[in-house]
Amino acid sequence: MNASADLHIVEIVGLAGSGKTALSHALTRMDAHVHLGHFPDVRRLSNAPFFLWNGLQTSLSLPHPRVNHTRKLTRREFAWMCILRGWPNRLTKSWESDELIVLDQGPVYLLTELCEFGPEYLKVNVAEEYWSDLCTRWAQTLDAIIWLDGRDEDLMARIRGRDKEHIVKRETDEVTIAFLERYRRAYSHLILKLTMAHPDLPILRFNSSQFSPEQIAANLLIELDLV
Repeated sequence: MNASADLHIVEIVGLAGSGKTALSHALTRMDAHVHLGHFPDVRRLSNAPFFLWNGLQTSLSLPHPRVNHTRKLTRREFAWMCILRGWPNRLTKSWESDELIVLDQGPVYLLTELCEFGPEYLKVNVAEEYWSDLCTRWAQTLDAIIWLDGRDEDLMARIRGRDKEHIVKRETDEVTIAFLERYRRAYSHLILKLTMAHPDLPILRFNSSQFSPEQIAANLLIELDLV
């Protein structure tokens, strides 16, 4: 549980097209105590001390790549790792009590991206302790994970029908379904790690092919005891 018993921090996770942004906006419209939380922006000068300190600590704790590894961390990935290390403390100190902080593209998303698509040297046994420490830290920070999914045909239609670009927007059905399934497996694996670190962490699953964002939001406000 996070530092404040009255402060709720939840993350909405799910595949592309599952309705994460629509749900977060529905929650903020329905309750004034709900706020969107955003991770520290590396481009803002005011965040320089955050990234300098957490960058140093991350560099000291990361396993070092060997010469035969395919690639090193990108700058974006390194910034994500700094965020994962330092954001829990900032989150719990940035908000008043009786608030619900909703994270879209929060720690579960960042951890999944890094573990699934990051450099190979971060997937070997020597890195397990590093990831375990991060998972434990975030399992103790989050009060719940809201996990959205839907039928593949619905997800594909949403990806292709919106203005926002996506890596599989113009791909075939076969390629897109394989992409979606890869993310399903990656999220399942990461969330399992979090629940192993914190068995009481609530995982609230919703099918956005069956329920609208407003219906899911209303259900969540009851589940989280905010109405």
